[in-house]
Amino acid sequence: MTAPWFVPVGERPGGRIRLYTFPNAGSGPASLTDLAERFPDEVGVWSVNLPGRQARLAEPPVEDLDKLVDDLARDLLANAREPYALFGYCSGALLAYLVCRRLVELAPASGAIGTGLPADLAGPAPSPESGGRWPERLLVGSFAAPDVTLLLRRLPSLPSWLFWDQLIELGGVPAEVAEREVLRPILEPALRADFGMLARYRHRQGPPLPVPVTVLYGSRDGSMSRGGLLGWRRQSVARPSMRELDASHWLAEETPDLLATVIAEEIGCVSVTA
Repeated sequence: MTAPWFVPVGERPGGRIRLYTFPNAGSGPASLTDLAERFPDEVGVWSVNLPGRQARLAEPPVEDLDKLVDDLARDLLANAREPYALFGYCSGALLAYLVCRRLVELAPASGAIGTGLPADLAGPAPSPESGGRWPERLLVGSFAAPDVTLLLRRLPSLPSWLFWDQLIELGGVPAEVAEREVLRPILEPALRADFGMLARYRHRQGPPLPVPVTVLYGSRDGSMSRGGLLGWRRQSVARPSMRELDASHWLAEETPDLLATVIAEEIGCVSVTA
């Protein structure tokens, strides 16, 4: 039996909206379970479930980014419960962005529900054969715009000891992962595969997304430049919502309550916006 591409990490019966999350490089669904618990009952949280980690540890990690993006987008079009939003965290933001772009390509006439975009930008109502709709919103955390982000192109080819030294020095993994050396042989294949896909990424210019974007970033994140964050303006027809949190790079680990609240506000949860 084929493992599902998305699994629940905080599903709530009767929730109004579903949030599909894309964790940071090398991580699996369990990495965002603590964050998922902080959302109001209106939000059901699911996570991408990639091979090579956690429940899919026995499978080889994915190395073909284009095929992965296409597989995930087609799965969402077929199975996503509407309305829904996408949240990409750290390097997972690039994957979420690419999946969102692919969704628009696969269902160009679908439109989005309640995006807050003007009617002439939100797209026409879907035809019965057009499949699912686009997400209500794309949320990206701790990641610069895809056309200007600095990617670690040499990192995946380094020997193990240097790979980990560089990864830790650059803050590429949360502190609790960096400190647990015994787990490195288990985590390294997925980390190398994910950073390998990032290293091979070349941005292809395209029309701005007809989906609103929220940019979440830490006020003490030294790895993020203002230009890199504001670059997300080029990726959507709507001006992005910029949300600064009192944190460093690792928003979900340092301020999970605040992050969940801000995301809930951005996707229109009545319980936090009333």
